[in-house]
Amino acid sequence: MKIKLLLLAGASIVCAAVAIAAEKGSTKEGSKRSISLPAPSVFLKDGPGMDETRRYCGICHSLDYITTQQKFPKAKWQGVVNKMIKTYGAPIPDKDAKIIVDYISTNYGSGK
Repeated sequence: MKIKLLLLAGASIVCAAVAIAAEKGSTKEGSKRSISLPAPSVFLKDGPGMDETRRYCGICHSLDYITTQQKFPKAKWQGVVNKMIKTYGAPIPDKDAKIIVDYISTNYGSGK
Protein backbone atom coordinates (compact mmCIF):
# COMPACT_ATOMS: atom_id res chain seq x y z
CA MET A 1 0.00 0.00 0.00
CA LYS A 2 2.82 2.41 0.88
CA ILE A 3 4.52 1.66 -2.43
CA LYS A 4 1.36 2.53 -4.36
CA LEU A 5 1.03 5.82 -2.48
CA LEU A 6 4.69 6.65 -3.11
CA LEU A 7 4.33 5.84 -6.81
CA LEU A 8 1.17 7.94 -7.04
CA ALA A 9 2.85 10.87 -5.27
CA GLY A 10 5.93 10.55 -7.50
CA ALA A 11 3.79 10.46 -10.63
CA SER A 12 1.90 13.55 -9.46
CA ILE A 13 5.15 15.43 -8.89
CA VAL A 14 6.46 14.45 -12.32
CA CYS A 15 3.22 15.53 -14.01
CA ALA A 16 3.28 18.87 -12.18
CA ALA A 17 6.93 19.44 -13.12
CA VAL A 18 6.22 18.65 -16.77
CA ALA A 19 3.25 21.04 -16.80
CA ILE A 20 5.30 23.83 -15.24
CA ALA A 21 8.23 23.23 -17.62
CA ALA A 22 5.88 23.26 -20.60
CA GLU A 23 4.58 26.70 -19.60
CA LYS A 24 8.00 28.30 -19.05
CA GLY A 25 9.22 30.09 -22.15
CA SER A 26 6.09 29.37 -24.15
CA THR A 27 3.25 31.58 -25.23
CA LYS A 28 -0.22 30.30 -25.95
CA GLU A 29 -1.89 31.73 -29.01
CA GLY A 30 -5.21 30.01 -29.35
CA SER A 31 -4.41 26.37 -29.98
CA LYS A 32 -0.83 27.15 -31.07
CA ARG A 33 2.27 27.50 -28.94
CA SER A 34 5.46 29.30 -29.70
CA ILE A 35 8.77 29.46 -27.90
CA SER A 36 11.56 31.99 -27.87
CA LEU A 37 14.93 30.53 -28.75
CA PRO A 38 18.23 32.12 -27.77
CA ALA A 39 20.23 33.91 -30.43
CA PRO A 40 22.60 31.59 -32.29
CA SER A 41 26.08 31.42 -30.82
CA VAL A 42 27.61 29.66 -33.82
CA PHE A 43 27.88 31.32 -37.21
CA LEU A 44 28.57 29.44 -40.42
CA LYS A 45 31.07 30.53 -43.04
CA ASP A 46 29.48 32.63 -45.76
CA GLY A 47 28.99 30.84 -49.06
CA PRO A 48 26.50 29.15 -51.37
CA GLY A 49 24.35 26.79 -49.31
CA MET A 50 24.90 28.52 -45.97
CA ASP A 51 21.23 29.53 -45.66
CA GLU A 52 19.92 26.03 -46.43
CA THR A 53 22.41 24.47 -44.03
CA ARG A 54 21.50 26.86 -41.23
CA ARG A 55 17.77 26.49 -41.91
CA TYR A 56 17.56 22.71 -42.04
CA CYS A 57 20.39 21.59 -39.76
CA GLY A 58 19.56 24.16 -37.10
CA ILE A 59 16.04 22.72 -36.73
CA CYS A 60 17.38 19.75 -34.77
CA HIS A 61 20.78 20.64 -33.38
CA SER A 62 23.29 23.38 -32.78
CA LEU A 63 25.37 24.36 -35.77
CA ASP A 64 28.53 23.62 -33.81
CA TYR A 65 27.78 19.98 -34.63
CA ILE A 66 28.96 20.98 -38.10
CA THR A 67 31.75 23.41 -37.29
CA THR A 68 33.53 21.22 -34.73
CA GLN A 69 33.62 17.96 -36.72
CA GLN A 70 36.66 16.44 -38.32
CA LYS A 71 37.32 17.50 -41.91
CA PHE A 72 35.42 14.61 -43.45
CA PRO A 73 35.44 13.95 -47.21
CA LYS A 74 32.30 14.74 -49.20
CA ALA A 75 31.19 11.07 -49.26
CA LYS A 76 31.18 10.98 -45.45
CA TRP A 77 29.16 14.21 -45.26
CA GLN A 78 26.71 12.72 -47.78
CA GLY A 79 26.29 9.76 -45.46
CA VAL A 80 25.75 12.01 -42.45
CA VAL A 81 23.08 14.08 -44.22
CA ASN A 82 21.38 10.90 -45.49
CA LYS A 83 21.35 9.52 -41.93
CA MET A 84 19.76 12.73 -40.66
CA ILE A 85 17.02 12.38 -43.26
CA LYS A 86 16.39 8.63 -43.25
CA THR A 87 17.11 7.74 -39.61
CA TYR A 88 16.18 10.89 -37.73
CA GLY A 89 13.48 12.20 -40.06
CA ALA A 90 15.04 15.56 -40.93
CA PRO A 91 12.62 17.31 -43.32
CA ILE A 92 15.22 18.12 -45.98
CA PRO A 93 14.17 18.00 -49.66
CA ASP A 94 16.57 16.16 -51.99
CA LYS A 95 17.67 19.32 -53.82
CA ASP A 96 18.50 21.03 -50.52
CA ALA A 97 20.30 17.93 -49.20
CA LYS A 98 22.71 18.16 -52.13
CA ILE A 99 23.25 21.88 -51.50
CA ILE A 100 23.93 21.18 -47.81
CA VAL A 101 26.43 18.40 -48.57
CA ASP A 102 28.24 20.64 -51.07
CA TYR A 103 28.33 23.53 -48.61
CA ILE A 104 29.57 21.50 -45.62
CA SER A 105 32.14 19.52 -47.57
CA THR A 106 33.50 22.72 -49.17
CA ASN A 107 33.62 24.80 -45.99
CA TYR A 108 34.15 22.24 -43.24
CA GLY A 109 35.27 19.09 -45.05
CA SER A 110 38.53 17.84 -46.46
CA GLY A 111 37.69 19.16 -49.92
CA LYS A 112 37.75 15.66 -51.42
